[in-house]
Amino acid sequence: MTVSNQGVRGSTDDGLPADHAFVCDDCGRRWYYDRRSCPDCGRSSADASAVRLETGAVVATTTVETTPPDVRAPNHLALIRFDGVRLIAQAADGDLSPGDSVRFDGSHRLREGRDRTDPRLVAVEDP
Repeated sequence: MTVSNQGVRGSTDDGLPADHAFVCDDCGRRWYYDRRSCPDCGRSSADASAVRLETGAVVATTTVETTPPDVRAPNHLALIRFDGVRLIAQAADGDLSPGDSVRFDGSHRLREGRDRTDPRLVAVEDP
């Protein structure tokens, strides 16, 4: 499902919600972190749409034990591959392993006192 990023871009201090990526309306290239233009065709990212990231695959994991004072510790992180997009995101717990299927879920604050909340990665249960 693709939705326009009109009104979404810039609506938070970091751009799109954590469970969305950009997709170029011209060539279809997807990317996660905000940029000025599409890395393939050069079209302005202002013309890109947003797409929700559904299910991804864990590539690697790590746990950060020493975090800034306002960030939870331990901080479980995972490198994930979602349909052409790779990103690093917070995991809900440290039980993820390479090859696991994951999705974003919940509403969590990264830092104390921050109004914005984002989902964290959770394992997708086998049917």
